[in-house]
Amino acid sequence: MNWKDIGYLLKISNYSENSSIATFVTCEHGLHKGVIYGATSKKKKNYLQIGNKFSLNWKSKSEDALGYYDLELKNAVTAKFFDEPIKLSFIQSLSELCCKTLAERYDYSELFDYTDFFINNISKANALKLYILWERELLTAIGFELNPDNKNFNFYKNNLSQWILEIDKRKFLYPNFLIDSNSVCEDTDLYEGLVINKFILKRFVFEPNKIRFPEVRERIEKKLNEKK
Repeated sequence: MNWKDIGYLLKISNYSENSSIATFVTCEHGLHKGVIYGATSKKKKNYLQIGNKFSLNWKSKSEDALGYYDLELKNAVTAKFFDEPIKLSFIQSLSELCCKTLAERYDYSELFDYTDFFINNISKANALKLYILWERELLTAIGFELNPDNKNFNFYKNNLSQWILEIDKRKFLYPNFLIDSNSVCEDTDLYEGLVINKFILKRFVFEPNKIRFPEVRERIEKKLNEKK
């Protein structure tokens, strides 16, 4: 088996003295793992950073085997934000959420496209808004599309014509920017977006599967709560 693709590095862990297992979110092959031989060498270690974009060549004796990667760096994303902790937090949170919620080797091409868009625009002033919208894309990819047209969720309008989302008798004021991404939003709207996304992820994914919710994601929410 042999395929070529592009992907963002989400996780890397020790495999042997000189090799590592790397997890990527890819354009055409979903969440995918493979061995990188020589990953602990100084040359490779310098660019095998979470969030970096690579051209990938995966090879294996069979489709179901772990296989290994030959790879080439396309975009050294992480190094651009070493002095911007909040941007690094977005990348780390994105990576952890993908690893903990996505099924391996499943088609997530639409999520990859938005991941690519988000990372290409992470240096902009509205990066937090884009990150929250990325989480919404993640929820859609795993079967929890949040919008008033989805009858699987209880949406209704209050007497001020604001959308309300009610789940398990808990009511959330649903920010307009989660429906129309071009709408203007304040810090309170962004915070509510983070709270809603986290609630859905915890309620339907993390808690039923007894998975620990990423601490870095909690810190993003806490930091914004201190600002609003």
